[in-house]
Amino acid sequence: MTVGQLIETLQGYDPSLMVIVSGHCGRVNEAEHAGQVKIKLNTFTEWYYGKHEVADYDDLPFDCEAIYIH
Repeated sequence: MTVGQLIETLQGYDPSLMVIVSGHCGRVNEAEHAGQVKIKLNTFTEWYYGKHEVADYDDLPFDCEAIYIH
């Protein structure tokens, strides 16, 4: 995904939404997707995990919605 493609994608979302990215292990990949997800905030405290968790299923409780770039 290029900067131009990312800008075009993000223009369709509420600008007040949080932006999240993958956490863990510090390696990187090219971003291939940006989309809105539901997340549960502050589910992990261990340093090697990301702090938040994507609520993968419609029936899982969540705290807010965010844009997930991955």
